[in-house]
Amino acid sequence: MADGEYHKLQALIVDDFDSFRVTVSKMLLEIGIEAIDSAVNGADALRHCKSKSYDLILCDHNLGKGKTGQQVLEDLRYFGYQNRHTLFVLISAESSKSIIMAAYDYEPDAYLTKPVTTRTLQQRLTRLFAQRAVMTPIYRMIEAEDFASAIAACQKHIASTGRYANHCQKLLGQLYLQIGEYHKAEQVYRDVLELRQLDWAQVGIARAKKAQGEYLAAQQWLDEAVATNPLCMKAYDLQAEIFHEQQRNHELQSVLQQAVEISPLSILRQQYLGDTALLNNDSLTATQAYRRAVRLGENSCYDRAENYTGLARATIALHKQSPIKAKPFLRDAQKALSELDQRFNKSLNTKTEVQLLEAQLFNCNGERKKAEEYLQLARTEMLKDDEQDNENLDIQIELVRALFALGKRAAGDTLVESLLQRYKGREDELQKLDRVLEEPVSEKNRSLVVAINKKGITFYKQNNFDAAIECFDNALQTFPNHIGIRLNLVQALADKLKLEFTASDLKLARDTLDYIETMITQAHDQHRRYLQLQDTLRRLEASRQNRE
Repeated sequence: MADGEYHKLQALIVDDFDSFRVTVSKMLLEIGIEAIDSAVNGADALRHCKSKSYDLILCDHNLGKGKTGQQVLEDLRYFGYQNRHTLFVLISAESSKSIIMAAYDYEPDAYLTKPVTTRTLQQRLTRLFAQRAVMTPIYRMIEAEDFASAIAACQKHIASTGRYANHCQKLLGQLYLQIGEYHKAEQVYRDVLELRQLDWAQVGIARAKKAQGEYLAAQQWLDEAVATNPLCMKAYDLQAEIFHEQQRNHELQSVLQQAVEISPLSILRQQYLGDTALLNNDSLTATQAYRRAVRLGENSCYDRAENYTGLARATIALHKQSPIKAKPFLRDAQKALSELDQRFNKSLNTKTEVQLLEAQLFNCNGERKKAEEYLQLARTEMLKDDEQDNENLDIQIELVRALFALGKRAAGDTLVESLLQRYKGREDELQKLDRVLEEPVSEKNRSLVVAINKKGITFYKQNNFDAAIECFDNALQTFPNHIGIRLNLVQALADKLKLEFTASDLKLARDTLDYIETMITQAHDQHRRYLQLQDTLRRLEASRQNRE
């Protein structure tokens, strides 16, 4: 863009300090930009952007109370308040890794660190507007869904070895992927990699491979992308997509944990990790992820009620496994549920669900009277709309959990029997009911338990105790209430402890037996085995103490 054309541009400066807004405004005036608006916080910025289109937005990251600059950018993209021609420049004095990664992850057009000089700003804007001048006609073709013309325009610029050939190659690959020309997309990215190892090109080939069902090849390219750039978040995101599609939930959780460790301020990844960890019955990881998601959601357009109920549900599950580990989360979980009314419009089902979760949280906190009160409130609400709630299996399952948690085993068992009869032969619903049963009733999960047990027992008979322990422990992430698998785990741990004593194995065995104690009754057909393993573990502990 010629310097003389800057006067045509519309700019918005967003910062909570008057002095900075005045300083940057003077810089823009010196450059030649005359139409300048300013906003004092995120909400003010969004009000401007709803009513007016800008060529340039200069936004500080730290805007005081309310939305951050990152969240302003999120909103602009989520709600489409500005078009793709608008340049968004994030400015920050922050030097923390999490802030820098958030900026890198959300891909503003530029990221500037304070202090900003007129010369630095002008140089950066000159480059950005020059690129925009070349790319805008192509973007308009894409918006009009004239992909053939957009592809031809990209190819022409690349052939001319124009200044933005690299950018056009990136866009060309995306266009081929969008229209399903996967082999052509792959060739574009390979042409790039012949000249330079760039992570985005490696991710591009991985996306083309995935689209063609070549998951192993896609994973290999993603491994290369991460080796090229360990901070390439798009590689982790695509790995997550692949594991999700293949229903490899444990690998999915692992890659999400890596991603949030690198970029912890992404609410979408935190809530995805919470959902996945809860599905895997890893309640500690789920609780931590949901708590972060709730905090990040305070001013985010991606906030959702499921983060709040997820935090409560994960905390309750964690308390059942370890009251000590759950204790730091109880207050946050209760606070999250109390905020649902203000933040979301709750339906009758959501209100009932929240009351059932609150009943269980009060019970975890030792407030039995309050727990009983909220359980009764929930059951009263269910009676108000009996037909609707009786058809909502998720609410019924939550009621079962609440009844069990408050020691109302007979009532819980009666409800379970009723639900099993109602959903007999309905595989999807029976898989949901498996969550609260000791042994699964759905065909899929029954077959899975048999296969897992067979595999673990084979390892055990071969005296491969580590493999057996891993097998049974992984199975419990899917079937946490299965007493038989838990006892198999303790048996494998006990035999390993006889050969090699470790404090971690002893603790896992003890924690597993303690968990069984909360579930098993004297009438249970495995009760005698449970007592025998209790005795075995006591003798191992005594023997260890005598040797010390």
